Amino acid sequence: MFRKSHPSIGRARFWRDDVHWYGVGASTDLSFDSHNVAYCLHGASQGDSDLYVMINAYHEPLDFEIQESPAGGWRRAIDTGLESPLDIADPGEETPVASLRYPVSPRSIVVLLGGENRA
Repeated sequence: MFRKSHPSIGRARFWRDDVHWYGVGASTDLSFDSHNVAYCLHGASQGDSDLYVMINAYHEPLDFEIQESPAGGWRRAIDTGLESPLDIADPGEETPVASLRYPVSPRSIVVLLGGENRA
């Protein structure tokens, strides 16, 4: 459902001009030992919200510094480190993110939506 409601994810052309890659901070760790990656996928070219995705494949929690801040801020749509039903928000029920620092649980993925709540 989430993927189908965000055309920027499933577009026919690669994200090339619309994606910025990060790590827990501003730089991306491309080493063999890396256990994290983050990216911001700008959705304007697809008529969609911006998405900020943080992936922690490490066995311990990691604090990510969110590198971009859209008008209207970020809202948490998915956090697989939370217990159900809090892990995936219903459309329009996303939780505002108050800080540009976000703790990501071990082996978890967090997806933030940019901008005002459209519901």
